[in-house]
Amino acid sequence: MKRNVLIAGAAAVVVLAASYVGGAWFAGAAAETTLQKQHEWLTGLPYFIVKNRQYERGWFSSTEKTTLKVNPELYRFALEKEGEPLPEFEVTYTQHITHGPLPLLSHFNLHPYKAVVTTDFEFAPATKKLLDKFFGDKTPISIENRIGFDDDGVIKVKVPGFDYEEAISGVKAKWLGLDTTVDYGGDFNRVKIDLNAPGLSGEAKGKGTFDFKNLQVTLDHTRGKTGLMVGQTLAHFDSLDVNLQEGTPLKLRLENAGYTGKLVENGEFIDGTAEFKLAKLVLDGKPYGPAELQASARHLHGPTLAKLGDAFTALQKKPIKRDQFADQLSKLAHDEGMPLLEHDPQLAIDKLEVKLPDGDIHFNGSVGLKGFQRGDIDKPVELVKKLNAKADFKVPRKVVETVIAWQATRMFGGPDSGISQADLDYLAGQFVEGQINRLAEQKLIRVEGDMLAATADLSKGAFTLNGVNVPMPWAASSPAAAEPAK
Repeated sequence: MKRNVLIAGAAAVVVLAASYVGGAWFAGAAAETTLQKQHEWLTGLPYFIVKNRQYERGWFSSTEKTTLKVNPELYRFALEKEGEPLPEFEVTYTQHITHGPLPLLSHFNLHPYKAVVTTDFEFAPATKKLLDKFFGDKTPISIENRIGFDDDGVIKVKVPGFDYEEAISGVKAKWLGLDTTVDYGGDFNRVKIDLNAPGLSGEAKGKGTFDFKNLQVTLDHTRGKTGLMVGQTLAHFDSLDVNLQEGTPLKLRLENAGYTGKLVENGEFIDGTAEFKLAKLVLDGKPYGPAELQASARHLHGPTLAKLGDAFTALQKKPIKRDQFADQLSKLAHDEGMPLLEHDPQLAIDKLEVKLPDGDIHFNGSVGLKGFQRGDIDKPVELVKKLNAKADFKVPRKVVETVIAWQATRMFGGPDSGISQADLDYLAGQFVEGQINRLAEQKLIRVEGDMLAATADLSKGAFTLNGVNVPMPWAASSPAAAEPAK
């Protein structure tokens, strides 16, 4: 009996071992297919060009080594110099793939995965030397990708913090690190991102300081029926302080700034909204805010947006000059973008409010097309007749006076003109008063106590400003618009 138990136990161990070995082989083959999909997704982005990729599959683990070059078309406009070769930026990384079914067994983690992938980066000597100055012996970036058997996975990216100081120059920098989690679907048709960067501060002796605190970004997108990624994006930071001491001194502080963006599908159309909020801005000791901006884009033709996105990505990968890029971009918009205009799109700034020491600024406006046909693009009059636009704003008179007075002071020569400041202020004041009165007399603005306002409307080719009909240029020359003879 005892012998039978031992034989049965040994057989079970052999079966389990064989199952694990076989499972590791098949998991390795499946992991290679999954990583090929991820590689194709990466190379489909406009940011990189793959120079080399090698994949060596083993039984329990595999290795992938890839060299990427940053697409030079992304920075050609900024770094290209006549007669000099364009610099190239490359990064080589090696992925160490541990096959399932229990790739984390050595870490006493029994969670099953198809594979767990860790990534090492090889930097150019000059880049490594620079990074070592900041991170020392720490790994500048670590990435772990845990791939499930359904190809869904989680990528964790970590960048450690550093505290850097140069005693001679007086330069200081403190980085509190970065943590990012990417939860993705197997075909990248679902992506969730959580990013947290606690802060970055720095100082240059005698020149200035800056301090940026607590950046948080979350994204939750899924691929819609039109092929576009739709969902929500949130971003927020606690504060940004900038103090420039050299040249023109400047003190700037932003507090509690946030962004919320949403894209949703309605049938074959895309509706998008964006909202920016700022709790407070302090500029050279003067407080401004809160401020809020709400914008929207509605009834955008989804299949056309998807097609334009793919074509634009392909265009970005082409080695063409700036003027050629602009020409081809214009041609792309003309040839492929017309359905956007043919499906009655609507764009709007639904709300813009800014609180200032002298009062609040209010603005809203919208523009849309109704009944546009492809041939209207070459008929400006017909195009305008199919535009519907509205705008309404109110701004404190004091703000307008300050801006115009500043411009007037410069026009009169400023401090170097030889005119006393009192005389400059008087001349600027008279100029401002005259300009505002002239605009009010011409009905271009409305004076409402301490506020200046205007309302504009364009509908079916007719334009009104502050309730007054404004003849369009073509209407003035049209026989139908002429006054009857007396």
